[in-house]
Parts: sequence; structure tokens; C-alpha cells
Amino acid sequence: MFCPICQTDKIKYYSSKNDYKLYRCLKCNLVFVWPIPADLNNIYNKEYFKNESGGSFGYSDYDRDKEPMREIFAAYIKRIENLTAGRNIFDVGAATGYFLNLAKIQGWRTAGIEISDYAAKVARTRGHEVLCGHLPEIKIEDKFDAVTMWDVLEHLDNPEEYLRAVNKILVSNNGWLIVNTVNRDSLWARLLGSRWHLIVPPEHLFYYSRKSLKILLERTGFEIKETRSAGKKFSLSYIFKTLHHWQKLEIWRQLSEYFDKPLWRKFSFPINLRDNILVIAKKIKNV
Repeated sequence: MFCPICQTDKIKYYSSKNDYKLYRCLKCNLVFVWPIPADLNNIYNKEYFKNESGGSFGYSDYDRDKEPMREIFAAYIKRIENLTAGRNIFDVGAATGYFLNLAKIQGWRTAGIEISDYAAKVARTRGHEVLCGHLPEIKIEDKFDAVTMWDVLEHLDNPEEYLRAVNKILVSNNGWLIVNTVNRDSLWARLLGSRWHLIVPPEHLFYYSRKSLKILLERTGFEIKETRSAGKKFSLSYIFKTLHHWQKLEIWRQLSEYFDKPLWRKFSFPINLRDNILVIAKKIKNV
């Protein structure tokens, strides 16, 4: 067995969860699921984005669950506008197009890709050029000024292939990649170890350290310009749904359903456990 990021064979068994085994790289501190599940498409069906049956996977309603992030996403868009004068943006893992909606309002030409046929169709009804499928398998002729990957990199079965494909669709002179993903270097992640709430296979397959991210991005033609912890805002319904996903306690599921009402959806709560990392990287060469 080799580390999927740094290629060393210095690998150690880490833990098991949901019938999946996880291993840790002793060189770059990556934790990863092995073997990779054969068919990830079955996970990201309509129920994942609009789960009305109360299951622990996915979202109660993707758009409603993302609404507390509106101001944070708007700030990210402003940050991207300061990086490039171009106005073509491509979102990997575009889901139903919530982020792209905000970018379009700000005058961006919006495109993306999504593994879920259901979510991609919803995004297209909102006026976004969203393809369905896996980015490395689809030839895209257009070039983009910025590519975003919000909470996506940890889900991918082959992140290096994806980032090489991202490199190909970015403009060569001033192309930017903006990534938000999990950070296992964080104090919270290190304290909880294998009990960290973000360890949720088969959704999350890779759990990145700063070192493994740097190796991955440099190998695929990028130079990291900025890294920082990424705070988020959540509804009470989403918070309790996450707790249910993590601990499987029935009380969390009941509370998630109770707070999944228009009145409670008006309130959101900022949470920053510093176990998510925002990376801004510039394309420096073609790969």
C-alpha cells in the first residue's frame, strides 16, 4: 500500500468506521479510506440533497442548509474578484448551484460540474452551465479564471486526477483555485483522533494535513498563496443532523426535525472549530 499523495509506503492502520478502514501516512499525515468504494455515484442521489426521510446522510434540504453561508460565500466572491479581472468561474461539486447563484448575481459567468444527476439538473434550471459526471472524464474546451471546490476535495476518489483536470481548464496567465476542505492538523481533529466528527466514510475519503495539501497542489501545477481556517455558519437543524450523523443518537435526529421549520431556519450560528482550511492557490504551470 502506498500513500495516494506522497507515494510513501510508510502507512499505518488508523481506524474503522461505517465498515470502512482508514489508514494514516506517517510521512505527510494524510488519513485515507482504503480500499476506495467502487461506486460513489449511488451516494449522491436526490436523497442526499433533499432528504425528507430523516436519514443521517446528506442534507435535509441543500439550499436551506446552505443559506446561513450566504454572507461567507459573498465574501469569498469578493476575495476572488480581487485576484482576477476575469469573470468566468467554474465550481467543482456545484450541487444545486447555490454558490453559483451568488456569483451570477455579482456578474460572473457561471459553470461547473456535479456528480449527482439530480443536483446538476436543478443547477441548470437556474441558468448555470453545469455538467454531470467526473471532471477528469469530460473534455472541456472553455477556460476559466477561477475554479472553486467547496467541501469537495475530501469526497473525491482520486484528488490528483481532479486537480490535473482543474489545471487544464484554468487560464494559464492568471488562473486561481480556491479550495475549502477538512484539516486534520487542527487541534480539534488531533484531540478527537478517530472520533473526529468529520470522519464519515464513504462520504469523506481523504482527510488532509497542510503538508499533504501542499504536496498535492504543487504536483498538479499550483502554488499556495494563502491558507487559513475557514469558519462556517449553520442552522440548528443542520447542526443536530451532523450530530446524528456523528453519534447516531436518536435525540439528535428528533431535534434536527424539530428545528427544520421556517421560524428556526431564520437563525444561524457561526462555528469555527478550525478543522476546515481555506486554500487559495495560483496556477503556475500546465501539467
